[in-house]
Amino acid sequence: MSSFKRALMAIAALAVFVVPASSSASVPYPTHEFVGRLEVSTDAGLGRLEIHGKLAAVLQRDEGVVSLVDLKDPAHLKILGRYEDDARQSFDGDLAFSSDGKWLFYARQTHQFSLDGIHVIDVSDPSAPTLRSYQPGGGALRIGYFDDGTDQWVVVLDATTGMVVYRFEPTTGVLVPVHVNALPALKVGGPASAGVVIQRDPILKKPLLYAATGATGVEVFDFSDPTNPTLLGSWGDLGLAEIEVSIVHGQRTILAATEYWFDKTIPPAVMVLDASKLDNIEMTKVLTLTCPADDDHRVQGLAVVGRNVYVAHSSAGLPMFLDATDPDRFRGTPLQHATHNAGAGVSGDTYVFDVEVAGDLVFSTDAANGYLSVMRRISVRRALDNDDLGLAGSGDPC
Repeated sequence: MSSFKRALMAIAALAVFVVPASSSASVPYPTHEFVGRLEVSTDAGLGRLEIHGKLAAVLQRDEGVVSLVDLKDPAHLKILGRYEDDARQSFDGDLAFSSDGKWLFYARQTHQFSLDGIHVIDVSDPSAPTLRSYQPGGGALRIGYFDDGTDQWVVVLDATTGMVVYRFEPTTGVLVPVHVNALPALKVGGPASAGVVIQRDPILKKPLLYAATGATGVEVFDFSDPTNPTLLGSWGDLGLAEIEVSIVHGQRTILAATEYWFDKTIPPAVMVLDASKLDNIEMTKVLTLTCPADDDHRVQGLAVVGRNVYVAHSSAGLPMFLDATDPDRFRGTPLQHATHNAGAGVSGDTYVFDVEVAGDLVFSTDAANGYLSVMRRISVRRALDNDDLGLAGSGDPC
């Protein structure tokens, strides 16, 4: 039996031991309280979300607009400024801040490759975001940023060119291409078939680049020399999309959402990969609900706090697995419903798309409506004192 089929069987088998989302008695959410929300768009839905300090960049995915949101008062969020141009038929995209928060990199994907590419936006004045340079690219989808202390680097997974590494020149706002890996060129496509993470690894004491693609899984590169990333290991049993990396007590774990652009039969799930040995990455767990494999039920975004993982699940809302090593420890979080926007590219009133954690606050976006929502993590004792033990709503969200 192939490793690909074993992975699919592992996902299917989880229905017998993962706590179902419909069991409100056994799936409490005593760790969160709703704080507030902001209607960023009245016309369409929201996509990717990035946070730097008290500033958030929120993608209005169906409109090709980026809103900059003030997070200083979580209960009263407000829009400071917007970046937009005359592009039409925006489909998706990704966002990344520079380390000093003065620059925002926006990789936009539209229905026309000629309009795709990387927008380098000066956000030093969030009320007046300004385009400083534009780098064309076909199907630019996922973008990552890394500051090595001397130079700044931007990595894009591009559906036409492949994996492209740029050196960023902050004095001019220009991206200079320094490396192209053409092999992933046919591996990236659609709104959920890629992911990129760049971070300094505390175990190896050097930067690592994690690149996930929808057709081949995940590859890990030594990013010490960004002009020539060196492949250290890979896992390719299943196509992957959004990824996050957790390193706790010397154990390196990759958490990756299953993709759905190349293979519509793959159920929505989060693969837990033990990457302690990069030359021998192994799947150890699969985190999933009892949702079918279709476009209404997908894992779109992830956020990791230690071993805990928040999952932006389109139909189930924002479930939280309290320990990625133990799929039985699962809780749902409060979800505020809204009315579907006519211009949104997905159906239904709710389609949770992305999640970010900043301190004790959890932010999420919705692709079916224009709301940015915020919750606060609270202690279990406080929640029990308030007798807050049920799921928001009732019935199986899938």
